[in-house]
Amino acid sequence: MTSSTNPTWYDVLGVSRDASPAEIKAAWRDATDKFEPGSGAGQFRMFNEAADVLLDPARRAEYDASLAAPGGTSEAAPPPPAPVAAEPTPLVDPETDAKAQRREERARRREQKREAKASQAPAAEPASRWTMVVAGLVALLAVAAVVVAVVLGLQVRTEARVADAREQAPAAAERAAKAIFAYNYQDMPADLARAKPYLTDDFAKEFTKNFHLLEKQQDGTPGPAIQTKTVVKSDVPATSVVDAEDGVVRVLAYVNLTSTRPGRDPQIFQNRVTMKMVKDGDRWLVDKVDTY
Repeated sequence: MTSSTNPTWYDVLGVSRDASPAEIKAAWRDATDKFEPGSGAGQFRMFNEAADVLLDPARRAEYDASLAAPGGTSEAAPPPPAPVAAEPTPLVDPETDAKAQRREERARRREQKREAKASQAPAAEPASRWTMVVAGLVALLAVAAVVVAVVLGLQVRTEARVADAREQAPAAAERAAKAIFAYNYQDMPADLARAKPYLTDDFAKEFTKNFHLLEKQQDGTPGPAIQTKTVVKSDVPATSVVDAEDGVVRVLAYVNLTSTRPGRDPQIFQNRVTMKMVKDGDRWLVDKVDTY
């Protein structure tokens, strides 16, 4: 077998070529969770592309075959940007340097004059006044110390909440996705009632409007779910945090939908969605869903 000099998708995620899907998902989640909001967009996309290939059995088999084929090549991660050479330090003009020395000499003389005048200044103010000044400064420093302590304490608590959000929001998004993307044409009202507890009030209104169209169209005729007698089941094989802040987390989720209709073989649709999760008391609720 001819090995490629380029890194493979296995190398990108840091797993062996016989890694299980669970190991690939774990490596992908560890890789993407290292990025803070707004950072590493290129590498984030590269990890997602690697997961796209290796979590799809058919695409992974095709990819492994290309690696095993003579002269086979592999998709490679983009090379790091070339370092930028530092600009050369300009030479100092002798005339400019002489002028600078004269300016420094004039500045030194002015400083000597100020020091001479200061030595002839009146005697210091009474000790009582200095005591008051020092006491005022101490009070200001004490207040500043309290303010700094409060700010640091708030920052620490905020960082702790964000860390908790990164742990809790993906699991909540997975549970919500299994409910809101699934339905049975025979039991649509119950399916809607099951999905609503996972949604914010605003998003629930939008979701309900679209869900009703599956049952009945605007002209009163049966909706597509009723017409085709469709049953959709939802599965979420993997999730990852895109970005997080205090009380708001965007979660990337892989959602596999299995659609069955009478007289047809089941169809599987693999989707990637971004779910905006919002903290509401003890719960994480879906406030927006974007598919791509």
